[in-house]
Amino acid sequence: MITPEHLRIRDEENADDYLVRLWTHKDDYDIDKYTIASLMNAVTESSYDESKWRKDYAQYKKWSNYTLHKNLDQERLRIYEEKREEEEKERIRKQDQKREYRKMVRNSARFEKLQSDIHDAIIDLENVKPLAIHSKQKNSTDNKKHGLALFSDWHYGAEVENNHNKYNKEVFRSRVRKLVDKIIDHGIKSKVSTLHIAQLGDLINGSIHVSSRVQANEDLIEQIKQASEAVAEVINELASIFPNIIYYNVIGNHARAGKKDEVGLKENYEYLIPWFLESRLRNLDNVTIVTDTDGYVEAKIFNEDVIFVHGNFDQADRAVSKMPQLLGYVPSYIFSGHVHHNYVKEHGKTTTIVNGSLMGVDDYATQGRFSSTPSQRFMVFDEKDSLECEYIIKLDKLN
Repeated sequence: MITPEHLRIRDEENADDYLVRLWTHKDDYDIDKYTIASLMNAVTESSYDESKWRKDYAQYKKWSNYTLHKNLDQERLRIYEEKREEEEKERIRKQDQKREYRKMVRNSARFEKLQSDIHDAIIDLENVKPLAIHSKQKNSTDNKKHGLALFSDWHYGAEVENNHNKYNKEVFRSRVRKLVDKIIDHGIKSKVSTLHIAQLGDLINGSIHVSSRVQANEDLIEQIKQASEAVAEVINELASIFPNIIYYNVIGNHARAGKKDEVGLKENYEYLIPWFLESRLRNLDNVTIVTDTDGYVEAKIFNEDVIFVHGNFDQADRAVSKMPQLLGYVPSYIFSGHVHHNYVKEHGKTTTIVNGSLMGVDDYATQGRFSSTPSQRFMVFDEKDSLECEYIIKLDKLN
């Protein structure tokens, strides 16, 4: 193996000089104590383990500091200490930079690998399970009605069974089927021409809490693939009924790629969902997919400004004052999920609407003595009168 130039002993150095330089610049050179031992053994033609060279350097540090403190006057000593402190700060800064860079590269590589795996899964799905091809939409494109379906907190991958709720893959599919049937029924009756679908986060259960890990019956990637496929099938079916579909994807908190205080907003596996959908639904020309970039999506339904959020960063009562400051305008509606129960409140010009959950009561809610009925919302907007009516689609607790 060829030794890089900066790790070779220099002409003007003896073995002691070489040892001091290697240890002093260990972090800059990105080497460890074992590498130093190997380099020193090669130069001195010896076979010591790393502890010998580490202890030699420790002795050098001890006696060099002693000599300096004994022989330097106070002013020169102060200057030396300040310089040494700055060098230590710079060393730590470089370590932090390297750590953050490695973290960024590691996360980027992980997401690229996941995208590759999901792409392969899509190809396999298209071969064994092609989406149904629909020839014609049933509703008229001329009608001035828009529908809005809120999807939130589906928590695919969770498995719950308690006195108040039963939830697993089979129940998930049953509830999604009922939800789609109701959306079609209400949408056709209201003659909806454009259907907005807002997925407000926590589509998968993830693994951020111990209870989530215990309740999960699929690993994280399988949750992403299965939940994304379920949404793709829903959109494909609804696209056969309604002339225009606009799908909004907002990330939740259950799919973040680590602890809350250790990962950024963008490090979230739910960003793979719209990527999956764009690939799976690429042949549908009446579907538009919109993805959030900062944990929220801005949209318009006719002339109404609406905001879609998950709710972990935007509690309903606080969002009405914070979001206008961030956006520079006052929205008509803020839609969110996260808390697993229905909630509506008017705040002057802004109405906050919180969606229920598909999952219903889990172990965490039971322990906290919280209760909620599995439900999702569907609303109809009129071009002239704005929000015309809304439906809370209640889903069976036990089947």
